[in-house]
Amino acid sequence: MTDSKEQWPAALTARIAQVVKTRRGQLGMTTADLSSACDARGVPIAANTITKIEKGQRDSLKLEEAIVLAHALDLPLVALLIPLADQADIDLLPNVTIPVWEAAAWITGEDHLGEAPPSGSARAVLAVFREHDVDVRTALISTREAHNRRVQARQALGSARYEQLSRQAEELDRMAHEDCARLKAVRDQMRANGLQPAPLPAGLEFVEAPTSPISG
Repeated sequence: MTDSKEQWPAALTARIAQVVKTRRGQLGMTTADLSSACDARGVPIAANTITKIEKGQRDSLKLEEAIVLAHALDLPLVALLIPLADQADIDLLPNVTIPVWEAAAWITGEDHLGEAPPSGSARAVLAVFREHDVDVRTALISTREAHNRRVQARQALGSARYEQLSRQAEELDRMAHEDCARLKAVRDQMRANGLQPAPLPAGLEFVEAPTSPISG
């Protein structure tokens, strides 16, 4: 735990500064490069300000500064705020010292110890978006596998493997259809609950096409 409430902001800023400096070096960026990247994202931070941050000459950071630095350095915001590899515990607040992973999970809204979040809570909404992301990935994989097996079956036409590959393609098609139907149903339910799912990636646009054979 930090020695005083007054010292905690400076300690937090120092942690962030070390991450910024290390990551900037990994990317081969100068302070001018990072300054330009922040400016391009709409939150200007002068190169000399970045130098002051890295040298510990700033006692605090604005929230928008932390967000743009993380984005410009291609870092998850949690990785900027929490030193995931350096220590077991962290002073999340002046009077709150907890394990590093618990702090990271709190920031990212992860379920604590697998407990279901209260319905309608912010954590519950985050859980819905995470489940949707899993459904998208699953549908992408199964659709791709079904397509590849159909191609293999066509290429094996006339050979001893044709029948086997055709049966496998049919089974994979069935699984892909079920995965896509689930995805569409989840997206429909999200909208019914006032949530806006992310656009479907290339390869799954057909799921919500007007002439789609997929039904929720």
